[in-house]
Amino acid sequence: MTNQTSSNAGLKPKYSHFLGCVMPTKMPWAESAIMKTLPKLGVDLEYLTKSTCCPRAGVWISVDKRVWLTLASYNLLQAEEAGRDVLVSCNGCYVTLYEANKVLNEDREALAMVNGYLAAAGKHFDANIRVRHLLEVLYEDVGIGRIRKEARKLHIRVAIHPGCHMRIFQDGHLVRYFSELAEALVDEVVPYGLERMCCGLQANLADREFATYDRAKRKFDAIKAQNVDALVLVCSGCYDQFERAATTLRKKDGYDFDVPVIHLAELLAVSYGLKPDDFGMRYMRTAPVDRLIEKLEKA
Repeated sequence: MTNQTSSNAGLKPKYSHFLGCVMPTKMPWAESAIMKTLPKLGVDLEYLTKSTCCPRAGVWISVDKRVWLTLASYNLLQAEEAGRDVLVSCNGCYVTLYEANKVLNEDREALAMVNGYLAAAGKHFDANIRVRHLLEVLYEDVGIGRIRKEARKLHIRVAIHPGCHMRIFQDGHLVRYFSELAEALVDEVVPYGLERMCCGLQANLADREFATYDRAKRKFDAIKAQNVDALVLVCSGCYDQFERAATTLRKKDGYDFDVPVIHLAELLAVSYGLKPDDFGMRYMRTAPVDRLIEKLEKA
């Protein structure tokens, strides 16, 4: 699979931000950081309104591909009607919307089928839209060179969790973008040996114990051993899994994963002049973030 190239070179990029289910309910600080920071970087960004769940490709393709394509296209057409492309800030939602858009661009029978269902709601999808990951917008549209030059370096050490869905492209560009953007924002990205391991989210469907102990906790142990200030990711699903696993381990075993799990957009926001309290960084966290915020405010 190859990635989408940016079109309309030289024009101000215009996007509708697809939030998904987890970000507005469990990660409002990430949502706020994105919506407040990207306009500072020249991105014309508005909410994608009237959206549904993406829906999760790993589940719905197996259950009913028609439902997957129809719900995904309903989300995409909201941006298409507004004359915008879609910006997605979660790996899982990105895979769903990117793959559905690709199918509907290449399979005209599938597009006709979807439009048959959408007609019941008075809607029509032309599949004339791009789905872009937040990392692509930052690295390509804003420009990694500009970010390296402008962003205030934060004096913290972090571990990163790319997540499985970031690896869908053969050229690996999303993982590379993530690493380079993180390196541009902080003093050190610390390796811990299990960056490629799944968070365990999908495994919950079959074996919650395996997902918690053989996936999340193994990563937690490796990350804690590096004495980092934060674990950085760009996936709402992975965040949800880590937070739930950390809560389970604390209640069941007295195991304390005290490393804050944060979204890359939070670091970007602070690097570009926002204070942590401007986007609500200290709220709704499993691990306390006070020490991290103190370091960020001193950086």
